[in-house]
Amino acid sequence: MLSTTTDSGKYRFDFLKYRYFWLVASILYFAVGVAAYIAKGGFSYHIDFTGGAQVQIAFEKSTDIADVRKAVSAGGWKDAIIQSIGASNRDFIITVSSQAPETEAQITSAITKHIPGNPMRVDNTQLVGAEAGKDTAHNAVVAVLISLVVLLLYIALRFEFRFGLGAIIALIHDILAVMVFILLAGEPISLHVLASILAVLGYSMNDTVVIFARIRENMIKYKGMSEYDIFNISVNQTLRRTLLTSVATALSVLAIVILGGETLRGLSVVMLAGIIIGTYSSIYIASSATLVIKPKN
Repeated sequence: MLSTTTDSGKYRFDFLKYRYFWLVASILYFAVGVAAYIAKGGFSYHIDFTGGAQVQIAFEKSTDIADVRKAVSAGGWKDAIIQSIGASNRDFIITVSSQAPETEAQITSAITKHIPGNPMRVDNTQLVGAEAGKDTAHNAVVAVLISLVVLLLYIALRFEFRFGLGAIIALIHDILAVMVFILLAGEPISLHVLASILAVLGYSMNDTVVIFARIRENMIKYKGMSEYDIFNISVNQTLRRTLLTSVATALSVLAIVILGGETLRGLSVVMLAGIIIGTYSSIYIASSATLVIKPKN
């Protein structure tokens, strides 16, 4: 068994004993993120935010994505993002930062020149302006802030206000931790990545609510016992469910990481990291933060 408790309130793992160690570990992790942010000059952003052109092409015969990348790079777009669509190795999406009207023709010319003997066609071209990118970034931030406020109100109404604060502290921790991972991994921030962050917040919150519900039950069951022990008992009692759910979800996302291709890479990789971070925060951050916040007499 992963954890056991008895009617006397004994527990197998003293999670809260190491809460200060993990607090320091999180702070050091964030410090690394700040250093990386300064060294890299900030995050890299997808076309969704910076504006640019996205050209979808289709070759007549299978083509190695490395050859497409070399051709586009030789044409002057060394920072272009090349994504393969499907398993035929004939369809690709090329994303560049240029918004010039002649971008499509220039990309076509470069590819035709460096990959001769394999006719290609342009299936679709999208231009995203910088202003649209600013609107997208603004809407994304608003969506995250609204979700935090709604979650705070939900937890505060269902439990106590301090539980809501503890949950929000854990969620802010999750957001910052995922952002640090994105920065260190060099993953550009896109709408897919933002969607995965919101999914992680929901996943982490669900796990936190399960633990908080057990804490509330045990506060009634073990009246007179210290909150330290009640919180530890509750985390132990929900540990099996937490780990089984996390492992099952992580395996599903891992399959997307391996088989989903470049198009789903950002979403799946960030979500996989977020599952690990969310599981960690629901055990160590949410409960520890709530324990520190003392109720008003």
